[in-house]
Amino acid sequence: MNPKFPLLSPDEADTLIEEGLAYHREGRLVDAQAMYERVVAQWPDHAAALHYLGLIALDRGESANAVTLIDRALALAPDNAEYLGNRGVVAARLGDHAGAAVWQRKALANAPGFANAHNNLGNALLSLGEIACAIEHYRNARALVPQSAHFAFNLGRALEAAGSNDAALAEFRAASALEPHDMHALMHAGRLLLAAGAHAEAVRCFEPVVAREPHNVFALFELAYAYDALHRYADAIPLYERAVAVNPDAAGVVNNLAFALTALARYDEAEVHYRRALELDRDLPESKFQLGMLLLRRGDFADGWPLFESRKTTVRARSNYRKLPCAEWQGEPLAGKRFLIAREQGVGDQIQFLRYARLLAAMGARVDAWVAPELASLAATVPGVARVIDAAPDDEAIARQYDYWCDVMSLPLHFRGRPIEAATPYLHADPREAAAWRLRVNTLARGARRRIGLVWAGNPRHHFDAFRSVPLEALLPLAALDGNAWFAIQKGNAAAQLADVADHWPMHAIGDELHDFASTAALVASLDLVITVDTSVAHLAGALGKPVWVLLAAQPDWRWGIGRRDSVWYPSARLFRQGELGDWRGGVSELRSALLA
Repeated sequence: MNPKFPLLSPDEADTLIEEGLAYHREGRLVDAQAMYERVVAQWPDHAAALHYLGLIALDRGESANAVTLIDRALALAPDNAEYLGNRGVVAARLGDHAGAAVWQRKALANAPGFANAHNNLGNALLSLGEIACAIEHYRNARALVPQSAHFAFNLGRALEAAGSNDAALAEFRAASALEPHDMHALMHAGRLLLAAGAHAEAVRCFEPVVAREPHNVFALFELAYAYDALHRYADAIPLYERAVAVNPDAAGVVNNLAFALTALARYDEAEVHYRRALELDRDLPESKFQLGMLLLRRGDFADGWPLFESRKTTVRARSNYRKLPCAEWQGEPLAGKRFLIAREQGVGDQIQFLRYARLLAAMGARVDAWVAPELASLAATVPGVARVIDAAPDDEAIARQYDYWCDVMSLPLHFRGRPIEAATPYLHADPREAAAWRLRVNTLARGARRRIGLVWAGNPRHHFDAFRSVPLEALLPLAALDGNAWFAIQKGNAAAQLADVADHWPMHAIGDELHDFASTAALVASLDLVITVDTSVAHLAGALGKPVWVLLAAQPDWRWGIGRRDSVWYPSARLFRQGELGDWRGGVSELRSALLA
């Protein structure tokens, strides 16, 4: 007996336990412990007091002490579901998830409607990888206590682990509605929305987290990333900067800050951050690739081409590249060798770099070119190309037929010091098809002084399509100029925009008649000028040696350089640039003046 306190009756002991629980719930663990210890001092076999002292030990990280105390309580009350369940919680805290599952199942055997035991069993099963069973028990907990945000959140976690993202998102939203101040559900919901491409909805999840937790580096990064995806780069940059300030060694965050700066054409600042990211992680392919493009944009080809090779190892692109079963060319002599140029990326890229076939052939190689099917017949006209392949060759055929291979965009890396400008044209339209188009174009033009082909939109799946493509209505200032016959080369959904300008801009819509690049080349050969945004037609017209005026975003693709009005790749090209990202008025006004001149 403890002589400091009078002897407690059982009722008085129970009263002390209730007082201790009230303190416990308020987080006043010292006061709660005093109540429980007073009971145990006089009633050493008081199961409830031992159990609650075990929970206090668990809260303080004293797991071994918690095991001892709760085991003593269970020895006195072996069927008590609450004690059994909390013994399972201790086992989980110790990393024994299999043991935790056993304890929770014992608790449920005694109390099938014990919601906490269902939830905690779900936790143990999820840790053991038994996702379907975890979902079942989380659902049980959720049904028993539908107002529990915690149970909704845990069910969402399990559904996400099972790949049921829509159902998981519904649970995270429910958890957030039930407990608006718990930021975990919003974070999980936002990440699922990002993965689904619902960037604006993701922003609505992350913004309250950042407002409530301004130093949460994960929330800062995710919100910045969502802004990034919405092309809200000016909003993303300060968030990335704050995330870097919190965690300056996070190479991925530094890289994303550099990318957002690049998108706003703040190239000098971007370079500093790309190089910092590479100091933190020298093998980070995204930073190498982006830095390579930045250097190429400046015309620094010596340093740019080697870094540009990292395009093949970025997270997004690496699944699109494979090593072929013959030697990858590194610049070795080619006399008498059989060489395969391997296709990659878009048709415009293939057109741009096929020019190097002539140099390979001049080194003595027999050069075959593997290209996109729609480019095949036209690629056969490139000097130096012996044969064109329009489908992926199998490994056995490659090993048997070729000594070397090289990805088409890697060819410049091995011609250092050689001029980029290849003699143009190096693509050639079929003379008969071009003559047929010329006859038709002349008929449709009805004496116009100039026959102009127009392309206003590129691939809608391109990350920067919102800035690369221009709404046709934005080009209406060109319509009023006299002496021009307009031919819409545009294909795809963007061609529907012709209906919006039909009353103001007579245009011959012929895009749907162009079935491949050979037919497009024949048409282009019959025109006086092509005006296009940055798409494959710009490369086609340039490679044909045709006058081509290219409308460029304020932050254009690397190959068009910085600030220049001409192209090192296509001598017949003239470049017209946005003044600010997304604002075409200046570029269109300049283009209109050029047409008048």
